[in-house]
Amino acid sequence: MGWTHRERVLAALDHEQPDRVPIDFGGTFVSSIYLTAYDRLKAHLGLDHETVVMSKRRGLALVDESILERFDVDTRCLDLGPPDDAAEEGAGDSYVDPWGTTWRRAADGHYLYVDGHFFGQKHPDVNDIDSVPWPDPDDPGYTRGLAERAEALRRDTDCAIILNLPLGVVHQGQFVRGFGDWLKDLYKHRDFVCRLMDVSADFWVRLTEKALDCVGDNVDVVMFGDDLGTQMAPMFNPDIYRELVKPHHARMVETVRAKSGAKVLLHSCGAIAPLIEDLIDVGIDAVNPVQITAKGMEPEHLKQAFGRRMTFWGGIDSQQILPFGNPQEVRGEVRRMIDCMAGEGGFVLNSIHNIQADVAPENIVAMFEEARAYGGPH
Repeated sequence: MGWTHRERVLAALDHEQPDRVPIDFGGTFVSSIYLTAYDRLKAHLGLDHETVVMSKRRGLALVDESILERFDVDTRCLDLGPPDDAAEEGAGDSYVDPWGTTWRRAADGHYLYVDGHFFGQKHPDVNDIDSVPWPDPDDPGYTRGLAERAEALRRDTDCAIILNLPLGVVHQGQFVRGFGDWLKDLYKHRDFVCRLMDVSADFWVRLTEKALDCVGDNVDVVMFGDDLGTQMAPMFNPDIYRELVKPHHARMVETVRAKSGAKVLLHSCGAIAPLIEDLIDVGIDAVNPVQITAKGMEPEHLKQAFGRRMTFWGGIDSQQILPFGNPQEVRGEVRRMIDCMAGEGGFVLNSIHNIQADVAPENIVAMFEEARAYGGPH
């Protein structure tokens, strides 16, 4: 008997050596592919199925089962539904999401942040926060059909099922307030920013509890995103993280642990090495996308310092190798990353963030084919 896809992912997350490195493609909203790149990939593979949109705002495709099987992908995506009491995502050239954030369609079709309706470009007043009509975590749209979709994935595949959860307190606060103003609020309007994080965490915890009650044991990993880094350093002083943000992340992880045996995957771009010890401390099992070109994120350093306690999920360079390399160079980078990161488990391979529009289909094929063929560290 060979390994199942699910066993392979769980072994890596438990820092055990699977038969080959696990592969993720489309299991999360940060490991998928832009619509234009997807259509080129389909054409390259001689496939003509309809392109299903995974996320209008992000311009992402839902990767078809035919491609997932073609690349022997080990993960499958499980998303929450859209809330009933909200405008449709991507309705028109601009729309307002349930948090009051305005998004506008860019030339390539995905949507860019414009403004936060409630507090964007305004003086923050903590007394105003509780009067805002924040989204309702009990909106039935979020979990409608979720149990059935989870059961179908468990029945029809042997893959690791990833439940994609809402954004964390950092990202959500930045979208409500504006990126620059939110960062300044950490220092100038601390009561306001802390109360805003309370609201976001309360929503996340309530909705996660409901979602996990629906899916039961039919998910293996839960994922949420909360960017903490820039290209050069953490987005803010690590002491600020430990004082203000870390308690919320700890509460979020505790919510998952109380309801599920699923592993917790955090998406955070950038140079987050100074925060990995804290992420381990709060119970994060894996981090994505492992932006190896950011300062301090060299894979050799990450594996040596944290490899027995943190799983690294991603790692194939999307800033240089995938868009500008050739298939031979992509294959070499895949082998390098597997040799560096996959020893004793602790590594799931995919591109660093979603595959961008400028990545040639030949390079996508090279990445996934080499991962499967090369297998484990040599």
